[in-house]
Amino acid sequence: MLQSITSLLQVERPLKSYVTIEPGIVQLVAAMNRTGLMRTYASCEGHWYRAMRPYVAFEASIQIGREFARLLREDPIAQPSQLLYEWCLEPCFNQDYDLRFRLSCSQLEFQYYWRPARLRHDIEALASMVQTLGIQRR
Repeated sequence: MLQSITSLLQVERPLKSYVTIEPGIVQLVAAMNRTGLMRTYASCEGHWYRAMRPYVAFEASIQIGREFARLLREDPIAQPSQLLYEWCLEPCFNQDYDLRFRLSCSQLEFQYYWRPARLRHDIEALASMVQTLGIQRR
């Protein structure tokens, strides 16, 4: 019984159609997958009324994760800064102990900070950063 459950968890899952991804995050998800350096597997555009912050969970090499984290960390001191909110990249391990990453904005856990136009701006800026990362790696 345990073996059959384990085999179900190891089934290769197809990529979702962009139609099923929430519209507020689809631009970033598409940019991440287009680079060929990242493969997303979960995302949420965020929901202020439920205190759910936006995020994208993805697979990438540790080198790509490191470069993306560097871009995010250096952005606040860049002139001009591209991002209006502070975004972070958190490493984690899945059930098979494979490294995964989660991009999110902890500031948006509280309703006070939600500004839809600012969030849209940041999603566009993050998509641009990801595209730049993809171009630099070629």
